[in-house]
Amino acid sequence: MELSVRPAKWSVMTTFIKNVNELEAHFSKYKKGYLYRGQVKHFVDCKGHTNIPTSFSRHGCIPDVMFKWTHYAKAMIRGYSGVDYFDIDLELSQAILQHYGWRSFFVDLTKSSSIACWFASNAYEESKSIHMSEDIHENPVWLVHKDAKYSQSKGNGHIYIIDCLALDTLGIKIHDLTLMQGNEGRLRFDAQQACLVGNLNDRLPPQVIASHIEVPSSVLKDYCDKNSIHDVSDVFPSSDKDFVLKTLLSLPWEKMNVDSPISTFRRGLEIPDYEDNFIKHLPPNVTLYENFWVSDNRNDSDNPFKGLTFYKLPQISYYANTNEEFDLGLVSDALKRHGDFVVEIDGLVKIVEVQEEYIYEKGIHVSVDEDGYISVSGLVVSHPSNVVTGVGTNVGWVYKNNHNVWKRVDHQDECPCNNSLRHQLQFSLLRMLNEAIKNKELIIENNCCYRHKSVPPA
Repeated sequence: MELSVRPAKWSVMTTFIKNVNELEAHFSKYKKGYLYRGQVKHFVDCKGHTNIPTSFSRHGCIPDVMFKWTHYAKAMIRGYSGVDYFDIDLELSQAILQHYGWRSFFVDLTKSSSIACWFASNAYEESKSIHMSEDIHENPVWLVHKDAKYSQSKGNGHIYIIDCLALDTLGIKIHDLTLMQGNEGRLRFDAQQACLVGNLNDRLPPQVIASHIEVPSSVLKDYCDKNSIHDVSDVFPSSDKDFVLKTLLSLPWEKMNVDSPISTFRRGLEIPDYEDNFIKHLPPNVTLYENFWVSDNRNDSDNPFKGLTFYKLPQISYYANTNEEFDLGLVSDALKRHGDFVVEIDGLVKIVEVQEEYIYEKGIHVSVDEDGYISVSGLVVSHPSNVVTGVGTNVGWVYKNNHNVWKRVDHQDECPCNNSLRHQLQFSLLRMLNEAIKNKELIIENNCCYRHKSVPPA
């Protein structure tokens, strides 16, 4: 809410800056112990307090999408930092979410006065566009993009100088994201010298603002030019430099349920596009996923899972994961009753570290041998463009049932890869299956297929 009211308690008087020299002199007062926030507009609440809200307080939360965003955020952090996936706390994963297009309980600030000036002098615009492209068979498809751009604003911009000691006094943590930067290119939050503060209930407390300055946009631009920040790419590195952005852009496109004679797709994770990335003839590595089930063809003669029992679960089952031990009594009963079975989700999962461009996981295959060794391996799909060219499994980890807790054991036939996360997440799907059976959330479609009631029928 943008209001014009008289200053209230915690309001800081606005200082008006006229030129670059005055701006530099003002910043010189706040060299240590301060962070910066730049905005093209100044917002206050109904009491006249400066209002800098979190993105969650503005847009709300969609849990299913939040789980998916968080998974890929954590997987990429693990991929370039080596931190254990399950040890990555909320703050680290929020760094990806906040800076690449999703929402968080944090407010983003910067250690750089010039970055704050850039945001204070460039207005953000967002719109939807539809690209008419062609799939691998040269059939027309529509790709819905969230186009984003920054353009030089008119009038004055606003910069807030945040007192780190005041944040500490209020028990608000500062998370310096520049410490996450490795040798894998130039990540967005490093280019922006970013810090996150929070968790916050809804907004940044106004009492932490030490100074609020209002500066003509032309002065802000001159200050940015002087500090070698000239255009969007200086603040938002392109995908050829930022591997996090490149990974997010490489996730499968998903078909939208719209009334159209032409198939329409949107990104699996909808992120703002700052680059002009129109492609007329889509290459095979641009996967166009239309909901399909391997289980629907399980009786085909060439299907490697011919005759097996299938459990169809929602995609969120993959992302709601844990590495804690859990009881698998009901899954153990299913294994005794059916023998080998498959858990299939209604989506494709990209393994961040795997370089194959259109190879995805779509669930797990569970098998048991005559000695009681249980193998849990990934259900793998080859999906160039909008074509499924093959299904199969990769090599899995091996377990023994110990009073309905499946314990991993060393086995000569286990997967030799060093990507433990891949196997941990595959195994975690069994917990979700066990819960679905326990809560009577499965609908039998025929003698060999069970569908979670949240999954629409084929």
